[in-house]
Amino acid sequence: MEGAKFPRLVSTTLFALTAAIALLRTVSAQAPIITPSDISTPTPTPLILPTPTQHPATLPQAAPVSPSQQPAARSIHALDATPITYTVQPGDTLFTIALEMGLDLDDAPCAVRANFAVDQPLVIGDVLSAPPANVVCHEVQPGETVESIAAIYFVDAGQIRALAWNRLTGDPDRPLTAYTHLRVPLAALTPGQPASDSDLSFLLTMLNMPVNTSPFVVFAQKSATRTPESVTVGPVPADWPYGSGRFTWPVYGWLSQNYRFDHRAVDIAAPQGTPVTASDRGVVLRAGWNNQGYGRFVIIDHKIDYVTLYAHLDRVLVKAGEIVGQGQVIGTIGSTGNSTGPHLHFEIRDFGRLTNPLELLTAP
Repeated sequence: MEGAKFPRLVSTTLFALTAAIALLRTVSAQAPIITPSDISTPTPTPLILPTPTQHPATLPQAAPVSPSQQPAARSIHALDATPITYTVQPGDTLFTIALEMGLDLDDAPCAVRANFAVDQPLVIGDVLSAPPANVVCHEVQPGETVESIAAIYFVDAGQIRALAWNRLTGDPDRPLTAYTHLRVPLAALTPGQPASDSDLSFLLTMLNMPVNTSPFVVFAQKSATRTPESVTVGPVPADWPYGSGRFTWPVYGWLSQNYRFDHRAVDIAAPQGTPVTASDRGVVLRAGWNNQGYGRFVIIDHKIDYVTLYAHLDRVLVKAGEIVGQGQVIGTIGSTGNSTGPHLHFEIRDFGRLTNPLELLTAP
């Protein structure tokens, strides 16, 4: 009996195996049938930037405000933004206020008050408001009137009088008080306006360059004429605070925003955490948190009338009073303050006045 069961079991197994193979052949021979409803579009995962790393506890720094207290992301020079304000602190000067508020030194008096003269003291606790980017700060000269000032800037005198900040009352033909300041509104540029001569010149240069040429190469060629020949110098003392006046690119990245009337700096985009280096040798003037839109930032005084500023940093790796060498890492790329993504906001000041960094930077 046992012997009869085994052949029957083998026969049954072979039959089942043959049926399975035939079924697989039939299924594989049949073309798949799908309808549009069978296909679903995947939902993209939103990009989440890394949370800025806290500053090392060993470095003194004001605690940053919470995200809910930070103003909406915007350019610190935006025309339609809420005015940037600053409260005067002990020891402040027009120069330190200009640095904190991102103003040109010549425009800083127009953040104080209309009757302010540069030889007057600042009042601790006063809340200052930055003028819009399309406003010129004019220092009144002896004998000038509103009409004569308007003629200088080719604007209507009524536009100057219409600004409440100027507090212009009384006889319109009366000379103004000398060495006080007026805000003079200029026509704001719009996207539809033609490019400037410098923009067109750069565009033509780029069009004549080989494909994939970096704009940095063009800027480097433009600055080559001012770059002195290489010379052999001795070792620089560790406590030497003076820069050379030859500025190197502070970070490797791509130019995301150029220098213009309402953004007197350059923005260099790079991945968060990318090292940022000192563009020239100097002394750290300020290192920490800024409430006027810069976020974490570093200011370096090169002791040769130049000052550089590095903003929106993730980490600050130097402290005020420290001497740094050219190329020394001073922080990392971040997106703190009024920033829409990881990048470096880089400024160069000459005698306190904002200048175009692309005209001073050497080849990377």
